[in-house]
Amino acid sequence: MLKLLKSGMLQLLHRLRNPAFRGRPNDVSQSYYRNGGLKPKPEQEPMALVLILVNVVPGVMLGTYAAKKLAYFLEVSDLFAPDLLDDDDDD
Repeated sequence: MLKLLKSGMLQLLHRLRNPAFRGRPNDVSQSYYRNGGLKPKPEQEPMALVLILVNVVPGVMLGTYAAKKLAYFLEVSDLFAPDLLDDDDDD
């Protein structure tokens, strides 16, 4: 009985020393104080989604407009004019 208790205690100590069985995960160390206490949740911006949309939508529209104008300029100035009838098959 004493031997079984001793082996159980040794297994428990081995588990506690193993980093995989520690009380807090290593990847969220920014969420805990050094003494083990949990830090409070950070404040969240209530309008975060709206702010993202206000920045992304005009950026996409501006990029689309600029790409369309550049493609038109390249086609008008004959810098890039795809020829659909010209095949490069010189057999």
